[in-house]
Amino acid sequence: MRRILGASAVFAILAMGMAGGVANAAGETEGTEVAPLVSSTVVVNEVSTRGLNGQLDEFIELRNVSSQSLDISGYLVRIYSPSGILTDTITVPAGTVLAPKGNPGQYAVLVGQNFSGTIADQTNVIPFTLAGVEGVPVTGGVTVQNQAGTKLDGVAFSNAVLPAREGQAAIPESAVTDQLDASNTRNILSTDTDNNRQDFSLQLRSAGQ
Repeated sequence: MRRILGASAVFAILAMGMAGGVANAAGETEGTEVAPLVSSTVVVNEVSTRGLNGQLDEFIELRNVSSQSLDISGYLVRIYSPSGILTDTITVPAGTVLAPKGNPGQYAVLVGQNFSGTIADQTNVIPFTLAGVEGVPVTGGVTVQNQAGTKLDGVAFSNAVLPAREGQAAIPESAVTDQLDASNTRNILSTDTDNNRQDFSLQLRSAGQ
């Protein structure tokens, strides 16, 4: 069961998030990067950009929020820099099928090379290695696209990451959140209002649950 960070920890994290600067926005060059409607299929459900094992102690969790099984073979998980530049793309392996929401197998958990912790539902675990030394940038962003290249969902941790951002950016992780074993995650219903700051909060890591 997902546990929410204590109030004092949240206030400390908020203070650090407010103090952080915002990078200048970069121009968007990819024609398929358009603002999506609220997702009814798959969402970026949880992201951890760093952890106790360093910058590559990271994971990205996708969730099927529909009532039907969903084949996400060939879907693209794209990683963006703090200025909104595409830096890496992870292609979901063939044969990756997500069960309907509320059932075992509803998640795909993409794990970085120094990932620490446990994954509750290990039906779809996908290791990845990114080119950048930081992996998923702390103030970068993540999107998921279908095989046609249509953006289905995204989250950014800086307002400058235009290709991934929906509404206001989520609060980025920090050295403080490392000690709290935190990640950015949606609520238990995976509510998607197309506003990252509203939809994501810093909670204890809960990969695959």
